[in-house]
Amino acid sequence: MKELNLAVDRLLSSTNGDQKIIESIKTEKTLYPFSAVCKLLTYFVSIGELTYDEFSELSISYSQRNKYLDLYEMAPRTYGQTWGEQHIRSLFPQFIKATKENVSSEYPSFDGEFDLWLKGIRIEVKACRANYEKGNGSLASRAYLHSEAKAAGFKYHYQQLKPSCCDVFIWIGTCRDELIYWVLTSQELLYTGKLGSQHRNENTGVAGIEVFEGQVFMTEEELSPFLVEEKDILKMVQQKGTKA
Repeated sequence: MKELNLAVDRLLSSTNGDQKIIESIKTEKTLYPFSAVCKLLTYFVSIGELTYDEFSELSISYSQRNKYLDLYEMAPRTYGQTWGEQHIRSLFPQFIKATKENVSSEYPSFDGEFDLWLKGIRIEVKACRANYEKGNGSLASRAYLHSEAKAAGFKYHYQQLKPSCCDVFIWIGTCRDELIYWVLTSQELLYTGKLGSQHRNENTGVAGIEVFEGQVFMTEEELSPFLVEEKDILKMVQQKGTKA
């Protein structure tokens, strides 16, 4: 909202509009989708201080900066465990959701320890939202632009990582204007030296097998060796998975 609020402030500082109307718009109770900002912009259009084309430009610019803002409003479990998998499968239907019904014929020992399956490759999907870590307000109100996340050296946090249970990880970084993807093998994760313990009991996982479960905090610079373009995710998983 910062850029949009600045645009509104510029209009307010130079307007010849009725101050009583402006004050009433700023103070009266509003309900979605009729926010105070929207009503102020509409008023400026009505008195000729903002053209419809300028209004449309503000709207398009805002949408581009915030096209993934709705992901910040999801509950953590829905975002981390459901959206990430569904998003990857929507991009590449070749990935199969790992269930006993779907993979038992090829992977009889499956017990829920990975998320997706691709011709013998076990894949785990994780997602993390980049946001200002200090300050009050909702997660959505603290969401980073990608440029802001990089400038701040934001550390993406991926948890419940079980490298012994999958061959390849797909990690998604969410900013309010962009999605970033990293693909790495379990061995590559271990080689980073960043995998730390997460629970008091570090041995957890499938029945009868001791599985280390950990977490990482990594900046984009640290993750750069694993960066992939969205269109290349499937190809990179196939390439890395066959060597895992």
